[in-house]
Amino acid sequence: MRIYLLFTTLFFSQIISAQNSSKSITLVFKKSNYHFEETSGFKRMNSLINYSEHNSYRETYLSPNNKEKNDTIQLNIESDKIFLIHNWKELNKSSRVILYANDVVEIDYEKGFPNFKIQNRAVKPFDLNLEHQLNLSFPIDNFVFYQTNKRSRNSKEEKEYKTELASFIQSSKVALDELLNLDKISQETYDAQLNYITFYTLNTDTKTNFFDYKNNLQNEELIWLKSYRYFLELYVKNELKIKKYEKEIKDFELKTTNNKTKTKDVSIQYEDSENSFLQIEKSDLFSAKAKEYLLYVYLNRIAKTDSQKLSTYISIFKKHSNDKKLIEGFESAFLVDIEALKQNTSEVVLYDEYKKATTLSSFIEANKGKIIYIDFWASWCAPCRAAFPSSRKLHEEFKEKEIVFLYLSTDANFEAWKKANQFEKLNENSYFIINPKTSEYLKKLAIDFIPRYVLINSNGEISNSKAPSPDSDKIKQELNNLLQSNN
Repeated sequence: MRIYLLFTTLFFSQIISAQNSSKSITLVFKKSNYHFEETSGFKRMNSLINYSEHNSYRETYLSPNNKEKNDTIQLNIESDKIFLIHNWKELNKSSRVILYANDVVEIDYEKGFPNFKIQNRAVKPFDLNLEHQLNLSFPIDNFVFYQTNKRSRNSKEEKEYKTELASFIQSSKVALDELLNLDKISQETYDAQLNYITFYTLNTDTKTNFFDYKNNLQNEELIWLKSYRYFLELYVKNELKIKKYEKEIKDFELKTTNNKTKTKDVSIQYEDSENSFLQIEKSDLFSAKAKEYLLYVYLNRIAKTDSQKLSTYISIFKKHSNDKKLIEGFESAFLVDIEALKQNTSEVVLYDEYKKATTLSSFIEANKGKIIYIDFWASWCAPCRAAFPSSRKLHEEFKEKEIVFLYLSTDANFEAWKKANQFEKLNENSYFIINPKTSEYLKKLAIDFIPRYVLINSNGEISNSKAPSPDSDKIKQELNNLLQSNN
């Protein structure tokens, strides 16, 4: 035991000594299998851990590799502190902590949730693990409720939710006030926790009048809180005169109450992101940091529309931000340097993880004589990713047959696709579509919504442009029929 304690002391002493020369935080994740379930499409969309530095909206995601052994991650930071969120397996729970430069933090999961311990400085009792100690669980919001129950709340449930929401914010404030009066929580942790909870509640209450909270738009101190950043987005959506445009969708597939599918022509409204960007840029409502964040949000949305004016908006954004790392990351993620390829209409241009280009027609030609099952998906699409376990099973079942499984991402963000592609272990025949908005081939297929599946026969021709999903029995029947026709 003495040898172990001596080794541990030396280990942490070495870490602290190494940190003194620069700003960094060391996180030691104890060995654990505390991870989101492999088959949970909704949970896999949420990063387990993320943080923002003080006075910054840039969000960094962490993925500790601690299933087999402890994993140590050192965060090199520019500010003096960070606000870190560690999501729990339960959808309405998370741990939120403020960590400072040179902190050495151990996170264990022995009690069935993330438990934080700071090794090299004293903290007040409720500065860490507040959520567990007070049993703070956010009421299940409408989005999570829908994802869990596959339906919206009825009027009675909505009323109960609002009562629960009001009670939650009130009881949380009373508990935090008491802890502050007893000197069991620091003022900074108190402020951060109360603000996080307050804005989370405002964001999830459909009756919130955002104009009533206009005075918060100038508070730059709040920008490192995720719930405040989302509040800013909702303020723009609800209080600025946002322009919208309509898009007609032919043969839109709808699920009926008895789980059958029917098609219907629908009209969907989209926000004019370019107009919103310009409105925010001219507005004097927001602090400089809040405006910079909102412009970055809308710059991302503009990039996803494949606007030919993207370079113009990047130039405007640069007038409001000197964050070179952020800008370089954006330009890399959205492949700003290959605008010509994005405007290609004659081919479906594809990139692999190493940015090696090919085309869909070349892939089909190289696999003539085989059936190709195309899966159109994106990193942000929860139903798409929820179907991957079924896709793997289907692949395994037909692995000895002349069938190729092809995964094509409609993501606009290359880095987001690459990260999701690696997470899903789609190592073979997985590509990022460079020109999803301009390709004539994809326009004819009308890939307006995903997930979407397409079958190509052994002659390289489209056999079914709206093929069954991999979790259905129909796909097996169709694949077997195509295999028989090849014989």
